[in-house]
Amino acid sequence: MSTMPDDVNDKINSGRQTLSMSRDEPDEMEPRRVPPAVIAAGVGAAIVGLGLLGWLLYRSRRRRTLMQQLQASLPDRVRDLRELQASLPDRVRDLRELQASLPDRVRDLHELQASLPDRVRELRGVGDDLLERLRKAV
Repeated sequence: MSTMPDDVNDKINSGRQTLSMSRDEPDEMEPRRVPPAVIAAGVGAAIVGLGLLGWLLYRSRRRRTLMQQLQASLPDRVRDLRELQASLPDRVRDLRELQASLPDRVRDLHELQASLPDRVRELRGVGDDLLERLRKAV
């Protein structure tokens, strides 16, 4: 006949035996391994994903119009001529304005030249000798 304390001792001993077995065999337990097929599938999916991303970036780039492509292929001198042609009317207008104001500027220079001796005399310490030199220079 089995007594209750014997049953308890048997259960305790069997638990201890199980614990000692699990401590003694850690080398025999293998860690979980991922199958090589799963790794290969993951690498393949990553490569395909990167390829799709590159293709999307390539397709979304800004395309140049035909005119932009032609202008880029023109030599620099032709481009310079086009820019010069665009600014030519402004230059002609500026030259005509300068030509119209030229007589006024010449008149101002003659007035300045005529008033120079009077202005030089107003300066202290300027003699007639220096005044003659200035007249020759101007």
